[in-house]
Formats: sequence, C-alpha cells, structure tokens
Amino acid sequence: MFVRELIQNARDAITARALHEAPAADGGRRWEGGIEIRVDGDDIVVSDDGVGLTGDEMRSLLATIGASSKREDLERAGGDFLGRFGIGLLSCFLVADTVEVVSRSGRTEDAPTMRWVGRSDGTYRITDGEQPLPAPGTRVRVRLRPEEVMWASPRRLTRLAGDFARYLDVPVDVVDDVGVPTRVSARPAPESLRPEDAAALCQEVFGFDPLTTLRLEIPMLGVRGLAYITPRRESTTGRAGDLVYSRGMLVSDDNTQLAPEWAYFARLVLDAGSLPLTASRESFQETALTVEAATQIGTLLRAHIVELSRSHPDTFRRFVDAHSVGLRAMALDDPAVFRFVYDHVPFLTSRGDRTLADLLDGTDDEPATRVLYQSYRQAEFDALAPLAKAQGLTVVDISHVHEPQVLQRLAQTRPEVQLKSLDLDTLVSGAATPSDRSLAQVIETSVRSVLYRYEVEVVDFETETLVGLELPPERGWSADGDAGAADAPGWGAVFGGFSSAARPRGPRLVLNVGSPLVRVLGEPLDRDVHSHVVNTLRVLAALHSGVTLHPRDHVVLADSVAALVKLATDVAGRHAQ
Repeated sequence: MFVRELIQNARDAITARALHEAPAADGGRRWEGGIEIRVDGDDIVVSDDGVGLTGDEMRSLLATIGASSKREDLERAGGDFLGRFGIGLLSCFLVADTVEVVSRSGRTEDAPTMRWVGRSDGTYRITDGEQPLPAPGTRVRVRLRPEEVMWASPRRLTRLAGDFARYLDVPVDVVDDVGVPTRVSARPAPESLRPEDAAALCQEVFGFDPLTTLRLEIPMLGVRGLAYITPRRESTTGRAGDLVYSRGMLVSDDNTQLAPEWAYFARLVLDAGSLPLTASRESFQETALTVEAATQIGTLLRAHIVELSRSHPDTFRRFVDAHSVGLRAMALDDPAVFRFVYDHVPFLTSRGDRTLADLLDGTDDEPATRVLYQSYRQAEFDALAPLAKAQGLTVVDISHVHEPQVLQRLAQTRPEVQLKSLDLDTLVSGAATPSDRSLAQVIETSVRSVLYRYEVEVVDFETETLVGLELPPERGWSADGDAGAADAPGWGAVFGGFSSAARPRGPRLVLNVGSPLVRVLGEPLDRDVHSHVVNTLRVLAALHSGVTLHPRDHVVLADSVAALVKLATDVAGRHAQ
C-alpha cells in the first residue's frame, strides 16, 4: 500500500536526520521531526523534515526508479534492488501516472532544492526546484489517476495512516479540507496500557474480550507487546494471524511467524523490534532470530498458563474448558504441549477430574496407579465408574476426541503404564461372594424361571445403589440355546453337548445381593409380581452396564412399572377399606 510506504520512507528520513544532527550542547534531546499528509485537489502530498536528498542521490536513485517505473515492472518489485525509498516510490505508480519529489538535503548547509518528476511510462526529469524548500526535508506529490481519486479523501487517509502508523515514534498528522491536523501516531505502546485499556484494544483489533492478557518482552530482540488468550474454542488447523509492527510501523495484521503453531489460543499485538523484514516489509525473514522469537514467546505463553493454574484456578478452568480439545490435539505432535497436558489438563476418571500426573504420580490423598482402564463410551463410564471406584480400579473416560490417542502416547513414553479396556468381566471378577449363599441360590433360581435364556449369577458388589450388570454373550455363544449343536450331524452332536456343558449359554445377568430390590426376590411373591420384578431388574442391569436399550426393553420396563404401581395402589386401597 503506497500510503504505508510513503510514511515509512518519511520516517526513515527523519531517523537518518536525527542520527546526523548533533545533540544539543547542553545535553538536550536530539532533533526530532514530523510527517504531514494532506489532500491537494486530486493529489496526495506527503511531507517530512527528514534528511532529504542531495543532487547526486536524487540523480542516481530516482533516475533508476524512473527507468524501472513501467507498470509491468512494478509487480516484480519484491526485491530490495532499489533501496527502501525506491520501493516506496514504485508503489505510488500503482495508483498514479506521475509522481513528483521535491527535496532538500540536510547533510550540507545551503543545499539546493531538487525536483524529480517520474512517469509510469519510464520517463523522468530532474531539475532544480522552482520554489526552494525553506528547510531540509522531502515533499512527495502523488498525482492520482482518475479511477484512483477515491484515495484523495482526508477521512480515508486518516484511517489508513492511523492503521499503519499507530505506534510510530514520530508525529504523523493528516490535514483535513479546512487545514485542521489530526495526529494518528505516537499512541501508547500496547504493553504500557492499563488492563482495561489493553482489553479494549483486544476487542477493537480481534473482536473478543480476552480471558487473560500477558505482557510480552524479549529484550535481546527488542520484541515487546501483548498476548491475548481467547475465551472460546478456536480451530487448531492453523493459528489466526497476529497484528505485528516493526519499530512502530505496521507490518501485517495476519502474521503467523512469531508464535508457535500450538499456541492457537493466543492472538498477539506485537512490535518485532530488530527482527529483519523481507523486502516487501509485509513479513519477516525466516532467520534464526525469527525462530528464536517464536520459541521464546511460546515459552512465555506456557509459563503464563501454568501460573494461571496456581494463582487463578477459576480462570485456568475456563481456559481448559475452552481449549482442552485443541491442547490434546497439539499434544500428539509436540512434546512440550504433551507435558503440559500431562501436568494440567484433567480427564474424567472414576476418581473425579484428574490429570495424568495426578493418576500416575499420586496426590496427597490418592496413591499412584500404573493400570488405567479405558472407557470408550460415556454412557458406559457413567454406569460403571462408581463400581470401579469401589473396587479400587481407575477408569478413564476417553470418549472425547483425541483422548484415546493421548493415552496411547502416554503408554509409549511411560512403558510401565498399562492400558486396559474396561470390561464387565473385570468388574464381576472383583465382586465378593455373597455371605448368605442360600439367599443367593433362591434369587438365582427365581430369576432363571423367568429369564430361561440367561446365565444368572448373584454376587455382592458391596453397594446398595447397583442392581446388577448384564453381560452380552461371548463370541460363539448362542442366545437361543444349543439347538445348532444338537442338529449337527454325526459326532457334532456329541462334541456340541460337551461344549455346551463346558461354558454358559449367555447372555449373563449378574445381580447384586446388596441391592434391596434384588433381595425382594428372596421373598414369596405373586407370580405376576415376580415376573415384573425380574424384568425390571434385567432392564436396570442393562442400564447399569451402559447398554443401549432395545425398543422392546422400554416396553417391558414401562409395563412392569405400571403393573407394580397398580398392585401397590390396589393393596393400599384394600388396607384403606
């Protein structure tokens, strides 16, 4: 954009003059200059009181520009072959057919005023200035083409110059139609803002209120600014761009070079200090310095999030809620992020919300474990986690995206960790034998009389809240009995008989004698009541097992509950009479 380039040229000229001018004899401040932008008819005029150009500089530099100012050459002006001032003027030919430069050098006393006029067809002319400038400096007049005159608007120029030069360390004024200047530069640096003003800047630039804000500073590189942590889930497929300046001058509003890819949850407003720019000055050269800056910013971001976990747990919890999915995704490829997830991102477990560090390293209240049972379905976890906890098993809910892969990576980095799939057999095998074996046998017989296709077992889960569990048939079992084996020809029937005697037919219903509802089956019951109780227990056991109910199970449960309620109502009515 030619406005940015002209401001940058003017700023460079002012910097050069400040270096050339000697400090005041009394130790006062070095000379300072400024930049003025105004509209003159359909022309845009940018003036500065910088170091200016000598006659020789104008002849060598601007003559080269004129020779290369044809329209087709402008698109190839990516290299710094003309110098920074040259690129700035070349950009003007994208909107103008004629550019005039009037300049007086500040390097020598009584330097003449020189005038250069270049055209987009490659012709140029250098002459003495018709009206000498009263002081050193440069005035660039861009004579816009008719189709480009929309740029000749003080309001538009104020907005553009404000975007480009917001933090520039020299005064930049845009003069309106009646001669009133508006200062668009020298705003307070982002890192110096009060917290409420920094948050307002985030809303203005990025459109969100930050969850938290971090002040960034890398003194060795001159990098400084702010990092805003987003309060909402962001895409992890690529970082959104940052607003980046170089010594106060805008470089890009969507730069992604100065933070690591994993820091997708952060947006930066940054001055990149001494990091080298490309020739176009719209990005940074991919040097070791640029990589180091991104690495250090990543280190500062990690340290900030860790500190949040200690000093502001509520804010940290909101951060994890918003970004846990993205963090787990990045942890699969980035060792540093994996360590962060290990230490700080909680998983839902049978012990409650726990980090992997809590589980594997232990806490003040809980021992370390090396065996993690994985539950791939949330319904299964919700149903079985309480029982697993009672048996001392640690179950991890890995039903969310990237969680199974994170645990697999954990097992790869920690060979002593055992990952096991949670299965009902494990929970059943951990149950105790009922102390009242005769009651257990009565209940087993009672249930088999109704559910003749089920293998029934009564155990003691040592809790009253669990009715039981339903285990599906193992592979090779037949829910319809051994008809297939009996029909087998020849020796098949014999071997089928041995097979059926050696293993249960399935599915299995394991009831908990500790449940008051299960113990009801040990009492004499009306035949219909008995059948409804058994069917209700079977459906509840399926629910406890995390099994998705079949539509007919809903019908059975509804009928049984209705029948039991009616029975209870009838009994209450008889007692009332």
